[in-house]
Amino acid sequence: MRRILLNIMLAAMALGLLGGCGFKLRGQDHLPFNIVHLDAGGSSFMAPLLAEDLRGHGKQLAGRAKEAEVSVRLAGEEKRKDILALSGGGKVREYRIEYRLTLSATDAAGLEILAPTPLRVTRDYSYDDTQALAKESEEALLHRDMERDMLRQILQRLAYVKR
Repeated sequence: MRRILLNIMLAAMALGLLGGCGFKLRGQDHLPFNIVHLDAGGSSFMAPLLAEDLRGHGKQLAGRAKEAEVSVRLAGEEKRKDILALSGGGKVREYRIEYRLTLSATDAAGLEILAPTPLRVTRDYSYDDTQALAKESEEALLHRDMERDMLRQILQRLAYVKR
């Protein structure tokens, strides 16, 4: 009984310390606009993810920039895969995958409210020819993780847009 009470007291003290240091769960970013227009190329990986997330935040998507409070532009979207390291025998040991794009935003009047900002996400992973199928799956998981990370970066920047 004493041990349980001691554990409860220690847990309460730990929670009190966390609250005192300013710790807070991330939660959702507050976006300071309600109607948004997305301007991205037809082959954009990020545009559908961003559109879905904006709808999840309760925002409306406009078909034209003139109908929106904010127009978000995704440009220069690119995914790359580079060799990072080779073995002594010349076989690939490590790859680096990279996802980059440039984010900018304008208001309804066409004034720039978010200057073109390059965003970049990278991941490194080891490679082994004997496990090619498993490494393909790992790469696909890393790409999805990078897309979520990029989406989070975009939303964080959009949360600080001043109209």
